[in-house]
Amino acid sequence: MNKNVVDLDDQMLADFRDEANDIINSIDVHLQNARGKSDPAHLTAIQREVFNLRYKGKSVAAPLINLTSHRLADYVTTCKELNEGSIDDIQAFVDKIQTLLEGDMTAGGTDTAEFVRELPSKRAPDIDPNWLKQANVEALLVIPQRSMATILERELAACGYRSSVTQTSFEAIELAVRTRPDFIIVAKTIDELSGVDLANALQAMPKTRAIPTAVLTSDAPNHPSLQDLPCRTAIIRKGNAFGEDLAEALARFNIT
Repeated sequence: MNKNVVDLDDQMLADFRDEANDIINSIDVHLQNARGKSDPAHLTAIQREVFNLRYKGKSVAAPLINLTSHRLADYVTTCKELNEGSIDDIQAFVDKIQTLLEGDMTAGGTDTAEFVRELPSKRAPDIDPNWLKQANVEALLVIPQRSMATILERELAACGYRSSVTQTSFEAIELAVRTRPDFIIVAKTIDELSGVDLANALQAMPKTRAIPTAVLTSDAPNHPSLQDLPCRTAIIRKGNAFGEDLAEALARFNIT
C-alpha cells in the first residue's frame, strides 16, 4: 500500500481518537450530572453526542467502536429517561468505548459477535434486562419505521430475546456479518434494496446464509412481489396475523 495512503489513514484514526475522546468525556460529564437529578436535557445532550460519535466513526476503520456506538445509539434512541439503570448501562458503553480508544481500535482477533452480546441490553418496560441476557438470543431488525420496530422489539423482549435495529439495508449486511444474530426480520420496503433483495443477498453469502430470515409485509404470502424470496424465508404479516405469524416463524426457526 502507498505510504502516503497509510499515513493518511493513521492521521484520520488519530484525529478520530481525539474527537471521540472529547465526545466520550462530554457524555461522561452528563451522566455524572444526571445522577440523582431528573433533567431531560442531559438525555437530549447524550443522544446528540452519541449520534455525533456514530457519524464520525463511519469515516475510519474502527469496527469495534462503530459496533459499540451503533448499540449505544440504538439504546439511547429508545431510552425514555435517565434513571439509575439506564445511567449504569450507558456508563458501561462509555467505559467500553474508552477502553477501545486507549488500545487497538480494530477488530483484530476479537469475536465481534460475542463482543456485542456482552454489551447492555435495551430496557423494555416491565422486563428484566437480565432475563434478556440469560436467553442469549439476538435478533437483528431491519425496519425503517421506528414505531414498527418498537412493536417488534417489545414482542421479542417479552419472549426474552435481545434485539438491535437498523434502518438501512447496507448497514444490515455489515451487522449481519459482524454480529451473527440468531435471526433477522426485514421490512419489505427499506431503501435502495427491498426486503426481498436483502433476503436474497443474505442467502447468497456463506457467512450469513444460515441465519434464519423473515420479511415483514402487508402483502399476502402469495403476492407477486414476494415470489423471488428464498424458499427458507418466513413471512410475517402486519395486522391481525402479526402475532401468529411471528410465533410460527420463531417456531419454524427453532428459536428458543
